[in-house]
Amino acid sequence: MKTTALFAGLSLATTALATAIPLPVRSNTRPIRLLHTAPKPHNAPPQFRGARILSQAETEESTLGGAAIAAGSDHKVTSVSAAFVIPHARMPTTGPTANNTVGMYAASFHVGIDSFSAACGPDKSRFLRAGVDVFWDGTIGGEQNPWVWYQSSPTDEDGLGFSNFSAAAGDLVRFSVTGTEVKVENFGANVTCVKGLKAKQSVVQKISGAGLCGGEAAWAVEDFPLAGLPNFPVALADFGGVVFKEVEVGFERGKNGTVSKNAEGAKVRDVRLAAQGGRLTACEVVEGGKKVKCDRVVEE
Repeated sequence: MKTTALFAGLSLATTALATAIPLPVRSNTRPIRLLHTAPKPHNAPPQFRGARILSQAETEESTLGGAAIAAGSDHKVTSVSAAFVIPHARMPTTGPTANNTVGMYAASFHVGIDSFSAACGPDKSRFLRAGVDVFWDGTIGGEQNPWVWYQSSPTDEDGLGFSNFSAAAGDLVRFSVTGTEVKVENFGANVTCVKGLKAKQSVVQKISGAGLCGGEAAWAVEDFPLAGLPNFPVALADFGGVVFKEVEVGFERGKNGTVSKNAEGAKVRDVRLAAQGGRLTACEVVEGGKKVKCDRVVEE
């Protein structure tokens, strides 16, 4: 998509929001809405239960970045978790979408089961994920409050907010996803270590009827479209970087019970959108699989 077309769409979105009121420091309201669209399938030979999380072609367009680890033929993913500091959303200063002072920018960070490859179920749309959206809107004062959500597909066509929960950029949060529930914990602003801390807030949402395959676990950065503009993603915010730490995935191994491991061996993908400058993230698995790191970049 041409950059002019991208800014034209963003102008429509920001005009509609021009009269909105700036939010308080912490809340989980949703004045700006992203469409949490299902991951798109890849044209490749199937692996475990049709799962496909192999390496991405360098020129392949993708709104999804991060890392995913496959269960394998004798395993099934039963849980996935990670902690991360909610990044600040800022207006980019480089690339085709830079310096649009009346523009809209956003980014999403999430963990999930069967949420990376569009491979689960007869309709390839079964997954469970939970995460945080961050926003920058030049028409209403710049950075807005993040929105914390979960999504059980195909039951939920879009993300649902956690009730009685609040968060702000700089807060350390932890998401835990299983086949039956999603849990989010907030450890407060600017906290750098999870171990030994008591969560400031903790909310558990029970899930039923997800029908997951358990084929993969993922830690992701995504560029979703705005509500009302579903045909292209919103301009990706400059979020600096995000580090998923304390990453853990649980596997069920038949009669041998469950085992846990980190992200070592996970396959990595980057957000790549030609209209926004090409490669927009630099993701990697670091520290022997203990962390998944994604930096915001602009690289042709």
